Amino acid sequence: MLNEMKYVYAVYQEKSFSKAAKKLYITQPALSAMVKKAEKKIGCPIFDRTTVPLRVTEYGAYYIENIEKILLAESNVQDYYQDLSTLGKGHLSLGGSSYFCSYVLSSLIGEFQKEHPGITIDLLEGNLADLKYGLHTQALDLIIETALTEKDESLTRYIMGHENIILAVPSCFKENARVKDYALTFQDIKSERFVSPDVPAVPLHELHDIPFLMMKPGNDMYKRGMSICRNAGFTPQIHMSLDQILTSFFISRNGAGAVFMRAALFRFLPETDNMVYYKLDDPLAVRPVYLASKKGRYMSRSAQAFLDLCGAEELPEESCAEYE
Repeated sequence: MLNEMKYVYAVYQEKSFSKAAKKLYITQPALSAMVKKAEKKIGCPIFDRTTVPLRVTEYGAYYIENIEKILLAESNVQDYYQDLSTLGKGHLSLGGSSYFCSYVLSSLIGEFQKEHPGITIDLLEGNLADLKYGLHTQALDLIIETALTEKDESLTRYIMGHENIILAVPSCFKENARVKDYALTFQDIKSERFVSPDVPAVPLHELHDIPFLMMKPGNDMYKRGMSICRNAGFTPQIHMSLDQILTSFFISRNGAGAVFMRAALFRFLPETDNMVYYKLDDPLAVRPVYLASKKGRYMSRSAQAFLDLCGAEELPEESCAEYE
């Protein structure tokens, strides 16, 4: 029966009998017969064969939900005993955005492998949807992200730390004169001097009429940036929408518009006199950095060791949505 369920689940994952058959290295008629056998046992159709791509029925959704529980339990048993039999060895799959893969995970992996040389590591770079899918399919053990602020029943979240967001404005903008007493230098940000309570935050409403470069809608920095501006009493004039924060910064320093930046990036950026920087006093200008795993999945010793290295602590199961 477990083998039967795996065939059904493959069709569900691929949303196609033909694609699932290729994945399983069996013929499509054989796969179709296996699914029909499962449907006959429960007395209900699992798939709606009239739709493209293939969809599960209401009865099929319940069947798939329980298949996932069974497959997770099977995987947990295998992982547990493999963990026992491979002392000093193991495998760890990590995922993150381009920023985290390039600037955060790269150094953490180096430190981790010095302590655990027998553990091999895979690293996947992707967007949030890709990363969540990797956890769901168990292709990934852990992901690192800032955009996990809303409750998700499928994930267990761990708080790793926090990062600060500042505003970078081209120095050629005449509006900087209004807030010159709040202007900060590149070194003020890089050295983290700006986090001192003695450093005042800019009255952001004074910059309401400058153009902004924003991340595209759906990005956590976009949501935060929009909320920070609205909390200051205005809706920003968006000059451009971009996918990558580094691209935004390099366009911004050529005079295109202001940009919200993660302060930690300044350790890796080339210094420039073309920009002025400002501290923000909105609570949304400090955001959590999370690690996350699939809820209910067995936590291998290698994954736990990585969480320990990061000093990550599990969050209680409650929503921590921070903006509208």
